[in-house]
Amino acid sequence: MKFLIVVKQKKNVDTFLETVRVLAERGHTVSLAVQERPDARMEERTQEIAGLGLSLLPAPATRSDAWADVAPLLRSLGDCLHYQQPQLRGAGKLQARTIDKLREELRLRVDDAAAAEVLRQIPSGQIAHLRGVLQLAEERLPTDPIHDAFLREVAPDVLLLSPLVHFGSAQADLVASARRLGIPVGMLLFSWDNLSTKGRLHLPPDWMFVWNARQQREAQQLHGFPPERVVVVGAPRFDSFFALRRQMTAGEFLAPLGLDPSAPTLLYVCSSPFVSAAELPFVRTWLEALRRSSGPVRDANVIVRPHPDVPLLDDTHEIITLRWPAARALQGLVGRPFDDPKAIVLRTSDRAMQGLFECIAHSAAVVGLNTSAELEAAIVGKPVYTVLAGAAADGQHTTLHFHYLLEAAGGFVRIAHGLDEHVAQLDRELTSPSPADGIRRFVGEFLRPHGVEHPVSPLLAEALERTFAVGVARPATGGGPAAGDAGLAGSDDLEDVDTGLDSDLEERGAPASPPRDPATVTVLETGLGADVVQLVRSTDEEGELHRIDGAVRKWLRDQVGVGEMVYDVGAGIGIYAVMAARYRGAPVIAFEPSYGAYRDLCENLLLNGCDGRVTALPIALADFEGLGALKYPVGLAGRARHAVRRERWKERRAAGDHRALVQSVCVTTLDAAINRYALPAPRHLRIGDPASALAVLTGAGATLASAALSSVFVTVHDAEREQVTGCLRAAGLQELRAKPLRRERTHLVWSKAARESVAATAASR
Repeated sequence: MKFLIVVKQKKNVDTFLETVRVLAERGHTVSLAVQERPDARMEERTQEIAGLGLSLLPAPATRSDAWADVAPLLRSLGDCLHYQQPQLRGAGKLQARTIDKLREELRLRVDDAAAAEVLRQIPSGQIAHLRGVLQLAEERLPTDPIHDAFLREVAPDVLLLSPLVHFGSAQADLVASARRLGIPVGMLLFSWDNLSTKGRLHLPPDWMFVWNARQQREAQQLHGFPPERVVVVGAPRFDSFFALRRQMTAGEFLAPLGLDPSAPTLLYVCSSPFVSAAELPFVRTWLEALRRSSGPVRDANVIVRPHPDVPLLDDTHEIITLRWPAARALQGLVGRPFDDPKAIVLRTSDRAMQGLFECIAHSAAVVGLNTSAELEAAIVGKPVYTVLAGAAADGQHTTLHFHYLLEAAGGFVRIAHGLDEHVAQLDRELTSPSPADGIRRFVGEFLRPHGVEHPVSPLLAEALERTFAVGVARPATGGGPAAGDAGLAGSDDLEDVDTGLDSDLEERGAPASPPRDPATVTVLETGLGADVVQLVRSTDEEGELHRIDGAVRKWLRDQVGVGEMVYDVGAGIGIYAVMAARYRGAPVIAFEPSYGAYRDLCENLLLNGCDGRVTALPIALADFEGLGALKYPVGLAGRARHAVRRERWKERRAAGDHRALVQSVCVTTLDAAINRYALPAPRHLRIGDPASALAVLTGAGATLASAALSSVFVTVHDAEREQVTGCLRAAGLQELRAKPLRRERTHLVWSKAARESVAATAASR
């Protein structure tokens, strides 16, 4: 079988990597796709995974069609109403979070408390009716062409999604497209709180793979998901932690930290920002309460471990880097913000969990308000204590998952309702350690229900193989051309396009654009119904209507896969940046230094709803770094056509209308820009201005040679074509196509390897 696993964030990748390996070893083909926009760290992770023989793909994270704004709003409303059900009305913190997100969607100037009060006044029966209306609307949303195209191009037998349950989750669009294409869908639970704290299951999968029986019940009680479609496998994200062992003795670990190995140690694990926005003041209060005790906690070592998403210490605190002689590969960052020689703050690498393991293993007890680290403590077999912290941690009793771990609910965490009670509990623990039987029982039930000794990742792989062996494919619905061609259909050489105004959009059923002077807006039809590019300027630099170049459209359709990173150098007013973003779901970095063109580029991104996916940078690229100048032809000051040249600073006369304007700019090379600003490497590169093509390529040697680069579309002056092709050939690219143009210019398409046409591939499937 061919599995496609789509995860929301790069942190989800590690959780399912071992399962992916097992599936591959069992003869299946597996592709792993990440929706989060790529960055430099993601590029490194991609190379690591590629070294294992696995592929890591980009995946569309949002819709690109006329419903792109409607779908998130629909789902945010659904999330709000989800927590207004009678059985969930006690989860005030979760209600507030969904209301805040809805307020952001609607841009409402009303506080959360007022909005919450209005929602609470809706009778429970009407809540059920409203939820039914929203569910019906969700079911009737058309599938998004980008998501359809993505699934057609990858062509999996099975689609697996994680986490799927998330506020306004765009993964619901993948479920809808999979249904349309007859691809069965499975949901992989990522975290212990996904089903209870992350909103509503907007579109259900065919199967759900969860950790334990408690979550199986949650799926039914909170989301109405049939229990017979839930497979209990355990928690794969903790497999690597179960495998860890101590690398140091207590003395080897504590002494370099300046702590007494002969004294007992308490570990305080901090919570996420959602649970406690500012935890350091509470930690100080907690520490003072310990030191007032007459019991053994008064002299205990205290290690405070920050949450990965919360710095805890700011620049006013001195932080020392430390390596342990007994474990040289492990690095720690130590701070001492307390007036207490026995208390420190210690951060270690989040990916290298050995540091957290050592902290837990050398502690007599662990304290936390509400955090996943309590589960890691249970795996090591350490007792965990918590205290109700009131306003310092309003994400305790006002959420659902806090109660799952408490002893009263069948868990292992011992709760105190005040600091005095809490300190007394810790004193008793240090004086007479409690048995670990209850902790082991909980770990078995909650994290590894098929046996604590059995890693979950192979069990999950077997469950996936067994579940989807017969298949639960839905019949495909709908038809029409392949979604991969959406917005890009048409003759390869077609340049002229029809124009229209916003009234035409309304007749076609697309949402109207923001109010503008109709004389300043041009609508470019690109092939399918109401799929359009809207432009602020209606004419180009030569006074003619803007045209879509068929060769660029063919390159986008045939070479650019859905969600692959595109660089648009010399983007002008952004026609092709918008097309790449809307019709290929591509994240785009658009370089345009001309002041007038950059202004219109930014306006066009806003007008087409692409300002989130396209990053517009007013940077001039060439083959040097330093001060430079853009020289414009007469009458075209500020437009996209210009020549870049070196220049020393000097004072100039004011430019009159009859003169060509010279614009001073900071110039850099493409290689330097990527390194300096930590930009993700391009998968595809377009250079639209023939006047700067050779200079840009000369300054992009490392980029061209990068394994990440797949194709280059460049427009050149024929006089420089030989030099340009020399740069491309030296980087290991080969020519796919050359199209002669007017005025002695040529479009060139080069590729690292002749790639099968994306459109042809989709059509053949």
